[in-house]
Amino acid sequence: MEQAVMAFLDSLHEPGTPDLPTTILAFAEHATYQALVPATAVREGRDAILGELTRQFTHYKDCHCEVLAMASSDRFVFNERRDHVTMLEQGKRIFSSVAAVFEFNAEGLIESWREYWDTGDICRQLGITQEQMAALQPGTGA
Repeated sequence: MEQAVMAFLDSLHEPGTPDLPTTILAFAEHATYQALVPATAVREGRDAILGELTRQFTHYKDCHCEVLAMASSDRFVFNERRDHVTMLEQGKRIFSSVAAVFEFNAEGLIESWREYWDTGDICRQLGITQEQMAALQPGTGA
């Protein structure tokens, strides 16, 4: 399962903008994705996940995933990484420290993907407020 996570992250973090319709095939049909636990809404189903990833890539490009640690147990893979991206509006290269949990089904497809990251760190790098950051993340309630 760790190799499957690495393959998924590699496909998601291609130079420029990844081939998201192909990347999404790593998910089970009714998988869930929560981009920022607990602040953002859970996206359910491949189409909703594809829509969210497509939306995210309107804000940044050239995402490089630097895996710092990874462990697995049963159907779960826990991943600590640093995602480096170029923010399109600001034209600035930043990074996000991320902890992620991937859950797999019996067919080896991603059933659930949850990410935890520090928006304050991103705000400092971009020189924006938490309110401006919330506007980049629909469903945060701000």
